[in-house]
Amino acid sequence: MKASQLKVGDRVRTLGVPGEGRPGYYIHRDTRRVYRKLLERKRPVRICRVDEFGPWYHCRFRGRDGRVESHWLLVTDDDRNWVKLPPTKAGSP
Repeated sequence: MKASQLKVGDRVRTLGVPGEGRPGYYIHRDTRRVYRKLLERKRPVRICRVDEFGPWYHCRFRGRDGRVESHWLLVTDDDRNWVKLPPTKAGSP
């Protein structure tokens, strides 16, 4: 599935840091840290916005000092670090 086919409300699971192992692929160290935190958390994220750049999701982390970090990440067609999850059943606990 391509990222451009994702819609608002779709759930995706992060499988790795984008571009890892690809020569010449640059990702800022702070963004790499956010992806590693998502991997440690082992929870899916939900697409909450789609614009001309593609689908976006929002994630938040609470730091040791109690502050909340907030990040927006874009899912691109080039990256293979995610997988779409099946929809959840309505009314399930």
